[in-house]
Amino acid sequence: MKKSEKVLVTGEAIREAVLSLTAHLSMQERIEGFLEIFAKVTGNHACVLLRYQDGVLVPVASRGLSPEVMGRQFHPEQHPRLAAILQSRTPVRFKADDPRPDPYDTLLLDPPQGGLNVHSCLGCALYNENTLFGVLSADALEPGVFDGVEDHIFQTFAAIATVALRYETFIGALERLAQHRGLVASELVNEAMQRGGQMLGESPALRELKRNVGIVARSDLTVLVMGETGVGKEVVARAIHAQSQRAQQPLVYVNCAALPESLAESELFGHMRGAFTGANADRAGKFELADGGTLFLDEVGELPLSIQAKLLRALQFGEIQRLGSDKSHRANVRIIAATNRQLAEEVKAGQFRADLYHRLSVYPLNVPPLRERPEDIAPLAGHFLDQARMHLGLERVSLAPATIKALQGYRWPGNVRELEHVVLRAALRASADRGRSLVLHADDLDIDADFSGMPEAAAEASPPSSDTTLARAVEDFQRRLILQRLGECNANWSEAARRLGLDRGNLHRLAKRLGLKSGDGQY
Repeated sequence: MKKSEKVLVTGEAIREAVLSLTAHLSMQERIEGFLEIFAKVTGNHACVLLRYQDGVLVPVASRGLSPEVMGRQFHPEQHPRLAAILQSRTPVRFKADDPRPDPYDTLLLDPPQGGLNVHSCLGCALYNENTLFGVLSADALEPGVFDGVEDHIFQTFAAIATVALRYETFIGALERLAQHRGLVASELVNEAMQRGGQMLGESPALRELKRNVGIVARSDLTVLVMGETGVGKEVVARAIHAQSQRAQQPLVYVNCAALPESLAESELFGHMRGAFTGANADRAGKFELADGGTLFLDEVGELPLSIQAKLLRALQFGEIQRLGSDKSHRANVRIIAATNRQLAEEVKAGQFRADLYHRLSVYPLNVPPLRERPEDIAPLAGHFLDQARMHLGLERVSLAPATIKALQGYRWPGNVRELEHVVLRAALRASADRGRSLVLHADDLDIDADFSGMPEAAAEASPPSSDTTLARAVEDFQRRLILQRLGECNANWSEAARRLGLDRGNLHRLAKRLGLKSGDGQY
């Protein structure tokens, strides 16, 4: 082909690449079409567009590579070729005998017999002025594939790719702005949520819970998730949503315990402008934001009785009415509720509506406390250690066998949440003393391995001796009663205070005075 003809063909391909990014397709489809044209012009076997974010290169789209590439992240310090590309403002070509490993070796889609590695590699950093947006790279099996392609051709495709990433980033910024202003639910499903719905562990109790989650997720039944504080009720709710037919729709979170009674109706159902002092504009409630998706009502047992009646109507008829409006709206919402209270007992005590309880508990799920599934402690601790390694910038962190035994010997009154905090604190403190590669030992943990989680409550009271004063007898009785209530509530101080008819702060002060609670919060 003559040079003039080659230039004409290349120019037409570049025009086609630009038009592909304006086609009436999703951004993913546009970029995949762009890579197809890029491969046609350059003759590569595999190419990938990566976005640079938070110091890591994340694949946006690829061609000719295994699908697993799209689930990976590439740290430049671990991939010397990518690091070299990022340091250059011009295309970087790697010789066939370059000793630096190619990041996509063994990842080619349908490689030829023998599984040949990459022998031609070229990459361009995508800069707009001084802002790095990502990398466009191309690979081929045979040496010298890109020798006949001039740098300006690669630079032209790189410029088009930069525009595409800038456009995608701009759209993302607009979406985040809309989210911040309340125009979309802040709880929209994203990658973090989809991966955050993992229930780690293989204990019999957890396997049974996973089985029930899989059963109920396929339906639209209302689910009531019950369990102690910190067991992971929200993780269960997210797992149900992620496995449901509504997985691509919003999962909207509401902390019912944090809703003041005066604002609860507005938060749940929305309001019209002028409905009350400070209502300066119409505002959608959580039900409307969750339309088509799932509404997660955490700590539902804390809802005031006046709001329970309105929530019941929304569940019965699927209709909501904004505060200050006389019009009803349909809301296609699946309800998942969670509580650490015994709602059946609350119903008997008149603290929770019986009809709402039966509406919510169509499919009840009990999340077992961590002390009942010690087999799950090691994998959970490993998961939290991995998070600590990333957050603290550690090279390696692991648990000594004795440390695992110590963790399994603890009663975990705070359940999985407490385990997470214990592991993170231990890793932080140990890293300050022992560097970036460490093994955590039992004495790194701020727990007592022999601690049973609660002193024995409800011990039989022995008759007071003849010299016992009234004040001493009263204190002994208070001490036993507090321990008994804490034992019944699995060390939940708030619930114990409620059952004792005390303010939570007053209970803490009384417990300290009676020697049941030390100044650092441990008892």
